[in-house]
Formats: sequence, structure tokens, C-alpha cells
Amino acid sequence: MLTQDLLNSYVDHSIAEICPHGYDSSADNHCAHFVAHALQLGFGLTCAKMRGRGGGANLRVQEIFRQCDTRREILVCPSTGQGLIFVSGERSFSGTPTRIANVPRKHIGVLFNGRVWHYSNRKQRVITETPAEFLYHYRHQKNSLWYGSLPSSCKATSFGTCT
Repeated sequence: MLTQDLLNSYVDHSIAEICPHGYDSSADNHCAHFVAHALQLGFGLTCAKMRGRGGGANLRVQEIFRQCDTRREILVCPSTGQGLIFVSGERSFSGTPTRIANVPRKHIGVLFNGRVWHYSNRKQRVITETPAEFLYHYRHQKNSLWYGSLPSSCKATSFGTCT
């Protein structure tokens, strides 16, 4: 079950501390990687597969987006509820059903009761902020904020118990 305490257990931890498979280069974007470890999402391209092993956590924002049964644009920042939150340029979201393009400027976090937990690649650690702050993750482009329901395979786990 997803809780604020569970999510807070990741705050200030680096991906090197989170990922038991050693996929932790500071040159890589780890937003989806963090979310997938925290929620135990092991489909698609995973950190373990990048190391030539089985298992591990997903690495791609667009693959996680596709696993959300409910997807909708957020027009008013939520103060309650839980799910995933995505930000990218407004043209990155298109189609029926909506998909997110595989573009460099896309980001994902976990939304819970008006806060977003995500991996800050700039700070090299998990942080928390409001959805309004998350909306401006990419400056100098017109961003769109999207909600995604938690994938059915989601099994939230606290820091130190990732597989």
C-alpha cells in the first residue's frame, strides 16, 4: 500500500543507494528508474537487463505511462489522491489512447495527497515538491502535466527493500 511514510523513506537517497543492480550512472536519467523501484514495476527495459540479468525495475517513462489504465491531463493541481504524474512539452502527449513521445524532456513522479516524489537528476537524489513546482521541471518550454493511475502490477515498497 502506498503511504507518505513509504515515499518519504526514499527522500535524499541517490539511485546508487536505491538500485540493487548497480545501474546508477549520473549521466543517465533516473526518474522512471526510481518510480519503478519504489513501486516494483519490472516490465519493459529494466536496470537488471541493462546489466545482462533478469528482473529489475523499469527505466522508461513512456513504458510506464502506457501501463496506466487511466490517463488524463491535469488542469488543476491536485491536493488529494494518488497515482503517477508526468510532465513534458504539451506536444509530447498525443493520440488515442494518449501516449507520451520518447523525447529527452519528459519526467515522472509519484503523486500522493498533493505532493510529488521524484528523482532529481540535477540533485542526484529523491526529492518532494508540489505538483505546481513539478509542472515547471522543464523551463523554457510549454509543459503539460498528466495523471496516470498506478499500474495494476504496482507493489509499493519502502527504501531498502527494492528488488
